[in-house]
Amino acid sequence: MSTLKFDGNAHQISLVDSEGKTVGTWAAYNNVDSQATIRHVLNGIYHVQDRVAPHPHQALANGPYGLHGIIRFNVPGHPGIGVHSGRANARHLPGPQHPTMGCIRTSDDAMSAISNVMRHDALTTIEVTNNSAVVAHQASKRNLHADLRGRTRG
Repeated sequence: MSTLKFDGNAHQISLVDSEGKTVGTWAAYNNVDSQATIRHVLNGIYHVQDRVAPHPHQALANGPYGLHGIIRFNVPGHPGIGVHSGRANARHLPGPQHPTMGCIRTSDDAMSAISNVMRHDALTTIEVTNNSAVVAHQASKRNLHADLRGRTRG
């Protein structure tokens, strides 16, 4: 069973397969819109609802969920929180940095790689570390990880 690891301070999400190997690491942000009912995802381990394929949405790189849908996980009191891409060419903070309603946003490349692994190695958990309201808010003020978009390690 595979797992996602999101580091809020590093603004990175990694996919670790059932053998403990890091499949890839990509830029990801929990940059939450001020209108959302959640300020950030608290540190912890969450169970994934969509274990073998992301929950589908209209596939649009510039849409709210990107090309590959959303991988939802159980955040108490906040149904529908997940990991997705989207807003690739938004005028304000395009791609992973674009604000969400509480979700963690990454790139289409990341979601594609994660989706491919999920098909044969079910995704069971996401571990959130080093995430805070301050870290999430600061994400909108800098762009330190453009070089991580699409980078994988094998």
